[in-house]
Amino acid sequence: MRSRIRSEGPPRRRAGFSLVEMVVSMTILFAVLTVGTGLLRSQNALVAAQMTREDAEQNARFATTTIERELRMAGVGVVDGQPTLVVAGSTSVVFNADLVSRTIGDVGAVDVDAGADPAAASVFTREDAYVLPGTSLAYPETTYTNGGGVPSGAETISYYLVADSSTGSGEYALYRRVNAAPAEVMARGILHTTQDTLFQYFTSDTLGNVTPVASSKLPLVHSVVIDGSVADTGKVALVDSIVAVRMKFRVAVHDRHGGTTVREAAVMIRVLNAGMPHATTCGDPPLPIAPTAVPSDAADSVPHATITWAASLDEAAGEKSVERYMLFRRASTATAFSESFASVPAGSATYSYVDANVQSGDSWVYGVAAQDCTPTNSAIGVTGTVIIP
Repeated sequence: MRSRIRSEGPPRRRAGFSLVEMVVSMTILFAVLTVGTGLLRSQNALVAAQMTREDAEQNARFATTTIERELRMAGVGVVDGQPTLVVAGSTSVVFNADLVSRTIGDVGAVDVDAGADPAAASVFTREDAYVLPGTSLAYPETTYTNGGGVPSGAETISYYLVADSSTGSGEYALYRRVNAAPAEVMARGILHTTQDTLFQYFTSDTLGNVTPVASSKLPLVHSVVIDGSVADTGKVALVDSIVAVRMKFRVAVHDRHGGTTVREAAVMIRVLNAGMPHATTCGDPPLPIAPTAVPSDAADSVPHATITWAASLDEAAGEKSVERYMLFRRASTATAFSESFASVPAGSATYSYVDANVQSGDSWVYGVAAQDCTPTNSAIGVTGTVIIP
C-alpha cells in the first residue's frame, strides 16, 4: 500500500497589534487616566473642603455653646459681697459661679464631680490672686466667705483672647481659665482686628429697656472689693447692671491644600442672675471697734505689722449682723483710707491679722471696720502709726 504523505505549506502568520494601533491605544488610555485622575483630585478637594468647613463650624460651635452654658450660670452660688461679673471687656469676660463642686449632694452647685480639680472647684483665694486679662486688677483682693466664715463655693471663670503664636498668621486663640488653674484652649484660628468686638454687653434700665454698652466704656471692671457696698457706684457699678452678653467672632480653618475656610459664630447670652436683689439693710450699721497695730521686731527676718481687735458688740450680741471685718491701710502722711485691702470672716472673740506686704522704713496707719450682711460698714476704727523697723 502506498502511503500518502500530506504536504504542509509554510506556517501561517498570527495576527497582532501594529505599532500604530499600540500608540493609539496608549494615547487613549493615557487620556482616560488623565481625566480620571483629575476627577479624583477634584473629588478629594471637595471632600477636604467639606471637612474643613465642618471643622470650622464645630470649632466655633464648641466655643459658643460652652460660654453660653457657663455664662448663663454666672452668679450661682455667690455669697454676699461677691460680684457676679468681675470684668466685661471687648476681648475678655470674667465672672463668678459655682459650676462644679467636689462635695456629693451639694445642691448649690450646677454640677457635682468628686474627681474635679480642687483648684478649679472652689472659691478663688486671695493668696492665688493674679492680674485678670485685659485689666490691671489683681483679683481677688479677698477670699469671699459667707456670714459664718465658710468659703464661697463659686469659682472665678475667665474667657479671654490671646494672639496665637503657634500659627504665625495673625490669628488668635480663645482661652478658658478657672481660678488660678492652668488655662485651656477653647478655639483657635479666631480672626480679630481692632474693629472687632468679641463680647458686647447690654444693660437694662428700670423700665426694662435693654441698651448696649458703648465699646468706649470697656472694659468695665468690678474693682470694688465688696459688691453692693457704698463704694460700688458709678462706672464700677455699671458692670452689675449687665443683663446680656453678645458673643460674635470669625474662625478660620486651613486645609492641607492651602485653602482657608472662614465661618462666623454669634450668640446672645442672658445673664440670668444679673440684678438679683440684695438685702437693703440688716438693721443699723454695726458698732465700731478699736483695733491696735504693732510692728515686727527688728530681729525678725520678714518685716510685718500685726493688727489685732476684739469682736464688734454686734457680732455675738446686739443685732448679731456682723459677717466680716474689712481692713484698711494708708500711709501716715495720708488723710483718708481708700479701698480695703483684706477681709477677715467673723466668728471669733478676738482677731489678728499679719500684714507682710510692707518694707523696712514704711510708716502706716491701719483701720478696721465691722461689716454686716447689707453689706454696710461700721465706722472705721483707726490704729496708731506703725513704723516698720
